[in-house]
Amino acid sequence: MIALEQINSLKEYFQSAETIAVILGAKPSVDQIALASALFEGCKNLNKEVGFYAPRKIQDEYFSSLNELQTELGKQNLVVSFDYDETAVDKVSYHIGEDTKKFYLTVKPKRGQKPLDAKSVEFSYAGAEFDLVFLIGVHDLDSLEQLYYGYESFYDNTYVVTLHNFKTEIGTAQLDLSGFSSLCEGSMALLENIGIELTESVATPLLMGLDAATQNLQSFTATADTFDNVAKLLRTGARRIKRKESPSISIKEDKKLGRPRKKRITKIEISKS
Repeated sequence: MIALEQINSLKEYFQSAETIAVILGAKPSVDQIALASALFEGCKNLNKEVGFYAPRKIQDEYFSSLNELQTELGKQNLVVSFDYDETAVDKVSYHIGEDTKKFYLTVKPKRGQKPLDAKSVEFSYAGAEFDLVFLIGVHDLDSLEQLYYGYESFYDNTYVVTLHNFKTEIGTAQLDLSGFSSLCEGSMALLENIGIELTESVATPLLMGLDAATQNLQSFTATADTFDNVAKLLRTGARRIKRKESPSISIKEDKKLGRPRKKRITKIEISKS
C-alpha cells in the first residue's frame, strides 16, 4: 500500500516537474505496459515534456503510445565529434549567422597543416536530463541495460519513483501496489491525487491492464472494489478491449547485440460497452 506522505511528496515533485521520463523494464507485462501508457498519456495531457522508454521496442497495436517508445535515453544534447590533432589546429571558434540563424563551428588549421577532413565529422545525441523519472515494473537497474549503463549518476541524482507490486530497493520513492488486482487498479487513485485526470486516453489503457491482469475479471484477485473501479473507468469514457487468449507481447530485440526476435500472436476482440 502507498503511504499518504509518499503521495504528498510525489504530488509536489510531479506538479513542479517540467520534464518526465516513463521507463518500462525489459520484459513488461500487459499490466505494466498499460500503466506506463496511462502515465505517459496523462503527462502529455498536462503539457508536460515526457519521454517513453524501454530497453527493447514493444509491439502491441492496441497501445498507441508504444509508437512513441524510445530505446535510447540520452537524446537531449547534440554532440559533434571529429578526429582532432591539437598540434595541427590553430583555433576553434563559432558564430551564429544573423540572416541564416545557423550555428557555425570553425576549425582553423595551423599554417602548413591540412584542414579538417569533413568525412571524419560525426553527429550523435547524448545526455539525459529529467526532473522526474517513473520506473514501471523495474526492480533492478541493471536490467535496463543501455538505459542505465553510462547513466548511473543520472539515476542517483534524479527523483526516481518505482511502481511495482512489491517494494523495490531502488528509487527515491518505492510505491508498493500490492493488495490490488493489478498495477493499473492500484495506481488509479495515485494518478488522480497527483493531478492526472482519468480521461479516455488515460482510462482506456488502465482498463486494458486491469482486464489482462484479472483475466477479464474472472480471477479471484478481482474484488468488489475492482468492479467499482472498472465502472469508474467506463464512466470516464474508457473503451473495453477483451483478449481471447492470455495476453502476451512481441518484443523486438536489438540486432546489434545479436539477440533473436521473438514474436507472439495474440487474438484480440473489441467489444462495445
